[in-house]
Amino acid sequence: MFSLFNKKSVRYIEKSVNKYNQILEDDINLIIRTIYKGKLYTSDVEYLNNREVLFRCPIDKYDIIRFDEQSIIKVEFVSYSGLYTTELLITEKIIEDNVLYYKGEFSSPIEKNQRRKNYRLPIVLDLNYTLLPRERIEYSGNTLDISIDGMLMETYENIYQTKNLKVKIDIDGKTHDIKSTIIKKRTNFRNSTYLYNLKFDKLSIKQKNEISRFIFDNKNLRDKKLV
Repeated sequence: MFSLFNKKSVRYIEKSVNKYNQILEDDINLIIRTIYKGKLYTSDVEYLNNREVLFRCPIDKYDIIRFDEQSIIKVEFVSYSGLYTTELLITEKIIEDNVLYYKGEFSSPIEKNQRRKNYRLPIVLDLNYTLLPRERIEYSGNTLDISIDGMLMETYENIYQTKNLKVKIDIDGKTHDIKSTIIKKRTNFRNSTYLYNLKFDKLSIKQKNEISRFIFDNKNLRDKKLV
């Protein structure tokens, strides 16, 4: 591994990977971005394990990126805690169930670029939700992360009838009914569930303050544990 690079480069890469690997690996909603022929593409990271990354082939409608093996690409990881830039050496192309994946290895140190606008707290909270506008059936699910703007929801239900939900969730001992909009959907192949990125609609100032305080308090606890 890293045979293309000298020992000094390898040390810098390993140092940065050791520093940021756990943060990126723990983010189930991790996104990878790259610019190809002047166009920005985003895709899902299937797994990140130490120096190795497996990600879906970036696609824009019918435009598919085809990387050559042993080519080096500049990428950016979008995580709940910030943006991380680096370069990947493409080592393998994998086709599974008619889906194209690329495997790569870090070929330059990972650098934290900037913080996201709103911090996403990785946390599992039970919730119930109904589909708007009818609200006939109440379904169950859970969060995987939450921010002041929205959440990543996991559920066994394949939602296709609507993009509008009402989520009922207990936050710090208080039940909140939050109207939300689905902005992204994907399948979690690890356990056959569906993942939905939800955007909160028209939160009251009181709700924003309570959710923000909950996120801040739990972020401090998380940071202390990491230290």
